Amino acid sequence: MEKTLRIYDSHGDAEQGARVDDDKLTCEERFDFFMKLMAPYYAAPPGFQRVYRVDDFCERTVCDDWGLRVQPLPQPESDR
Repeated sequence: MEKTLRIYDSHGDAEQGARVDDDKLTCEERFDFFMKLMAPYYAAPPGFQRVYRVDDFCERTVCDDWGLRVQPLPQPESDR
């Protein structure tokens, strides 16, 4: 990435210069910069890995205190 040093006479001029620079960025460049800024907050800490667990939600026990009979749970779309 090209770096440029600019000196402005006022904060208003600096804001206008920042807007001009932002307008030159493509959507992909904006997204890349955003992801680089957010990576420390969403990345797994060093030495750790993300762990994903899959539960079988179809096997549930239901208490039928009112005698309404246990209704079968629909099978998830992902299991079909």
